[in-house]
Amino acid sequence: MRRILYRLVGSVVAILGFGLILKFYYSTVMISVGTVILICGVAIWMAAMPEDYNRADGVVKMITFGDTIRKIEDFYEAFKNVPTPLGSGYLGRFYTMKQPGLIFGPDEYGNYLYFWITNSGINGYLGYSDIPGFIKSRITEPLIPPKEDFADNTADYVCYHSDVILLQKYLFESISSYARTGEVLPIPESEPSEVYTFTEDFKLAGQHFDLCDKDGNLVYSIDGTAPLLKFRIFDPSHREVFRVEKEILHVLPTYRFYANDVLYGKLEKKFELVRDHFTMDITEGRLELTEYAASIGHNFTVTLNGRMLGAIMDDLELTIHNLIFDNAVMIVYDTDYLPLMTAMAIMVAREIARDEED
Repeated sequence: MRRILYRLVGSVVAILGFGLILKFYYSTVMISVGTVILICGVAIWMAAMPEDYNRADGVVKMITFGDTIRKIEDFYEAFKNVPTPLGSGYLGRFYTMKQPGLIFGPDEYGNYLYFWITNSGINGYLGYSDIPGFIKSRITEPLIPPKEDFADNTADYVCYHSDVILLQKYLFESISSYARTGEVLPIPESEPSEVYTFTEDFKLAGQHFDLCDKDGNLVYSIDGTAPLLKFRIFDPSHREVFRVEKEILHVLPTYRFYANDVLYGKLEKKFELVRDHFTMDITEGRLELTEYAASIGHNFTVTLNGRMLGAIMDDLELTIHNLIFDNAVMIVYDTDYLPLMTAMAIMVAREIARDEED
């Protein structure tokens, strides 16, 4: 019923907006009004189903409970002892809504996640914020506090911020699982040994990158020759282990990946308004490089059939004090895919450069 209602209302609103644009094509003001109404209609249409809503919004995720009416207190009992980078969940109130919410955080940088249920009790929303002033009061206290003491351990520090960026994804999956089956999925954490830095060095003709482990040891070097249609990844003995070649005459960026001179797959950018999204079909299934919109900077996740292979994060100097990485930090969960993750980091660097040029 919800899907039919939202689709119907969204269609009517979108048609109204489009009609205003056509009827008053000579008026800048009316074109602007019609465009806003059209966008609202599309948003209502997209809100009809959780899958559509979640594809369109990278900051707030919808979780539906079907015909089962849920209470926020049930979710608190299920998650009050679940450790996360932001500590365990607790109940609190907000200045911006009447309903109480399940809150994770904030940490010392102001990051927190909040989950609330609509008055109907059949839909919930999981959001991210870095404005702790919206929290009015606590109903309960967290049993597990956020992690804060990192001393001088750079790897731990980087992993923590990676885990905070990815927490909404994991918490969404865990809350969805609990709503469907009653099972709470554990929240994974990064291991410091899986942290790599991806830095760009000056090169007169083209681009050069170095991939180093957490101790600064060179793992791979990457060379791209002008006009940046080909990137080659070398191991420390200068043996090529992976290659990326850009295809021309495509509306959206398309790249061919080669592992040891054998075609690995074709990475294609998808048309999406909210975030950058690439896909590639390989023997093992579908790879996806997806920008994570609910965070500062350019942050991407790499998944294979939905399983997290790693994350590539840009602009961590905005959140990590006294650390400035020239380009990116990589968290890799499966080192068998390290050459692939390195190639994905090249894609992220190219997207960042393209966005800055635009």
